[in-house]
Amino acid sequence: MKSGPYVPLLAKVLGWLLLHLLVMGLAFIGFVDWQLGLGLDSLLSGSAGERLRTFGDSAREKILHLPRAEWNSVIAPLALEKKVTAAVFDLDDPRHFPSTIPANVLARTKTSLPPPPPGPPARRRPPPPVGGGRPREDMGPPPFEDFGGRPPFERNPPELKNDFQAEMPLPSTRPLFLLRGDHGDGYWAGIQMILPNFPGEPRHHELLLIRADGVDGSGMFFQFKPWLWGGLAVLALSLAFWTPFVWGITRYIRRLTVVTDRISAGQFKISMPPRGNDELGNLGQAIETMAGRLDHLVTGQKRFLGDAAHELCAPLARLRTGLGILEMKIGETERDRLSGIEADAQELATLVEEILAFSRAGNRTPRREPILIAKIVREIAAREGGEREPEIGIQQGLTAIADPTLLARALGNLIRNARTHAGPNAKIMIDAAEIGDFIELTVRDDGPGISPDELSRLFEPFYRPDRSRSRDTGGSGLGLAIVRAAIEACGGEAIASLPASGGFAVTIRLRKTLEDKT
Repeated sequence: MKSGPYVPLLAKVLGWLLLHLLVMGLAFIGFVDWQLGLGLDSLLSGSAGERLRTFGDSAREKILHLPRAEWNSVIAPLALEKKVTAAVFDLDDPRHFPSTIPANVLARTKTSLPPPPPGPPARRRPPPPVGGGRPREDMGPPPFEDFGGRPPFERNPPELKNDFQAEMPLPSTRPLFLLRGDHGDGYWAGIQMILPNFPGEPRHHELLLIRADGVDGSGMFFQFKPWLWGGLAVLALSLAFWTPFVWGITRYIRRLTVVTDRISAGQFKISMPPRGNDELGNLGQAIETMAGRLDHLVTGQKRFLGDAAHELCAPLARLRTGLGILEMKIGETERDRLSGIEADAQELATLVEEILAFSRAGNRTPRREPILIAKIVREIAAREGGEREPEIGIQQGLTAIADPTLLARALGNLIRNARTHAGPNAKIMIDAAEIGDFIELTVRDDGPGISPDELSRLFEPFYRPDRSRSRDTGGSGLGLAIVRAAIEACGGEAIASLPASGGFAVTIRLRKTLEDKT
């Protein structure tokens, strides 16, 4: 038994696809986090290294001709623009950095820069002041030989200016490390900056230290947007790739569902569209083969019943004729016994007629044409309604496609069935409604109804719900079977139900147009 809301197969498959992509994405994020936990330096070989290198070049360009005391104040606006903290690291006094440096970062800074060259420490040549004047002396006065043998008070000798300009271009800055501070104290990056010195002396190295609160470093260390757009692109590509495939499967399954519903309703003449050599294609062909065999079996069964009933007609007619002749020759005392035999013969004749009607309803070629529902219902109700005619609520001009003879037979059987089982004074109501491409014609009564468990078997030949009834009230069990066979021959279906208000109802669904279901 079905339970819960209906969820299309397409939605289920796409849902599983999205869940699969989500799990894969989470696994990838976990792998990246594990990798980053092992060492964030791997990011420096990619675009993060290029962004840090660009930032380092910009910072070095700003401080190139400034004294060391002014470096951090010039770098601060650049860092503020990137939403990070940055300063040139001083090994002699780490407290000059704007925030406390974790121990692991401090240990890394001490081993990042190359060791100084052997010999006396190189002194940074002060840049020539703008507009002339003495060189800055924040690094101490240089010896005379550093200025080509001229005294330091000689302003801007031409040789010094030429030497300064003739120096080789400075190499680009280089990111050295990227790591997370102890106890989650931010994310830190170190950039090596090479600054000029006096002519003939090695250039000296400085460390630009950067701190950010998150692993993305406000876009400098890691950028989430490319990953987000990449994930969305993968999702869109996956959906675009899988949706046609899944849609083809679900569409074919829907066709299988429609076909099996038609088979369950007794319509065995079906055909399945071709679908390659796969399991669904094989299933479709198996269903089509099964429907053909069922059609052959049911048609043969109905033909056998019709042939048997037809063959019974002749001996039954002779029997009834003989009983009539015998009745005229015997005396009054023997006629009471003969009347019982006559009643049995009449019952047998009625049964044969119903079998013939059932066989003809399923085997004859129907003549489908538009029929005015209200007109044919009123004609049948006047003929079969008895003393209390049914209440009819059908809109004038409502038409449906059916065979007039078969539809009239089905309606007559339904009205007689309601009058027989609900009682002669039962209220019978007949109404019709237009539902989509169908006309639904319902015949219902206010009788005792039946058990819900027996609804599925009502249209079986010779089935009678109330086994305690005699043939006088229960009939032969072919009335509803004839209804179903007649309506299916018209291209419709008959459905039995138990209304909420009580009683019993049978709904006939017929198409409004001549369009074929296939």
